[in-house]
Amino acid sequence: MLLDRICPTPAVVAAMRAGLGGFIGVCLIGCGGVKEAPEPPRQPPDLILISIDSLRPDHLGSYGYPRNTSPFLDRLAAEGIRFENAVSTTSWTLPSHAAMLTGLYDSTHGLVDNGLTLNDGHVTLAEVLGAVGYETVGFFGGPYLHPVFGMGQGFDSYASCMTTTPDEAAGEEVRREARQRRGNSHRDITGPRTLEAVRSWADSRQSDRPFFLFVHLWDVHYDFMPPPPYDTMFDPAYEGSISGRLMSDPNIRPGMPARDLEHVLALYDGEIRFTDEIVATMLGHLRKRGLLEDTMVVVTADHGEEFFEHRDKGHHKHLFDEVLKVPLVIWWPSVLPGNQVVTDQVRLVDLMPTFVEITRASPLPLAGRSLWPLLRGEELAPAPALAELMIDGQSQRALRTNDRKIYRPADDEGAFLLRLDDDPTESRPISPGTTRFESQRRQGAKELLTTFQRALALKRALGEREADSLELNDEMRARLRSLGYLTDSDG
Repeated sequence: MLLDRICPTPAVVAAMRAGLGGFIGVCLIGCGGVKEAPEPPRQPPDLILISIDSLRPDHLGSYGYPRNTSPFLDRLAAEGIRFENAVSTTSWTLPSHAAMLTGLYDSTHGLVDNGLTLNDGHVTLAEVLGAVGYETVGFFGGPYLHPVFGMGQGFDSYASCMTTTPDEAAGEEVRREARQRRGNSHRDITGPRTLEAVRSWADSRQSDRPFFLFVHLWDVHYDFMPPPPYDTMFDPAYEGSISGRLMSDPNIRPGMPARDLEHVLALYDGEIRFTDEIVATMLGHLRKRGLLEDTMVVVTADHGEEFFEHRDKGHHKHLFDEVLKVPLVIWWPSVLPGNQVVTDQVRLVDLMPTFVEITRASPLPLAGRSLWPLLRGEELAPAPALAELMIDGQSQRALRTNDRKIYRPADDEGAFLLRLDDDPTESRPISPGTTRFESQRRQGAKELLTTFQRALALKRALGEREADSLELNDEMRARLRSLGYLTDSDG
């Protein structure tokens, strides 16, 4: 039974108490030991979660960006609550969405590399909400959100809006497409298809159940190829040859001419403005259908994007703030006051426990904690954010607070300290042996290790639910060869 899986058994609770001690980032929602927050509304609201892939908060007007990239999202922030310091668990799409939809850190849910799918023993947000009567619907535009990776677990309806990779695509085909740095999906424009899918769902909906709508918007992800007029909106005078093919254009490199890099950023900003229009139209249509009357809308991202701040481009290479920080806006005007800014650090793993508390769903063990007190103007004790990067054999970890980050770039390298309060660009790392800050660095390194160990302890408490491998059968191999993804030498 699903409800049996959601409610932790006494053995699990005992194991967690023994193994997780006083770690502030792990809690049992509704199981005691957590500060009482104001009661959520008795009537379960409709819920919308919008994840905009690769969206940096510092490229949005509401976060101080000078270009008019996000007029609708800025309005949503002005009418809602904007979180100044929201942090992902990693710097790439698959594990960050797994964290968003399970409330668990990457080391706990285990979906940390290509070729893996979420173990169905983990309880997802869609399952939790479905168990309390919600209709659960999802639409996605990028390959890592495909059901073969387990992201559709628990949804009543979960549909691809990709042009290149339909719902019925073979598992290994999807995996190869996802990991292609220059794959067809990076040239896909999926926002309009996603918009039409949401419109169609809204127009045909007849259920009187509350709904949870999850929307993944892909177009801000590279390649940056916004359709007209967004392709020239922020750099109409450019006459150079640089394209928006971030990973495949060899001229997009460290030390490239500043004018050309400016054009790359303008194309990225064009994608943001294009997507902003998609969100505006989508929510406008839901409003016309009466589906925003008592609805909490959450807009966030899975990670950011690098533009050579640390000599790399794209993402899935580092855990610096340009890829780790994400926007987070929560809009619920019928319940929450608008024009509020929260400066406390919050995390993607906090979203699921927030939904759990608001809907009065059954308690379950999670790495995050509910943001409901912050939404109501209450205080929460500071909570550190664990970030990990394990794709392609990497082993990077970081622990972030509002003003500090301890960063271990590899298992065999010492952790360095970043003082975010006076070094927001993270350009002056404090290495081991620096006398002035050595005690802070050592303490941070200890806290990072302890936090990581507690994420593993939660994994053990949940039953060592390893991510499952995606198998490549003969039919999948033949299909991949026909598409050019495999050669005979690939087996």
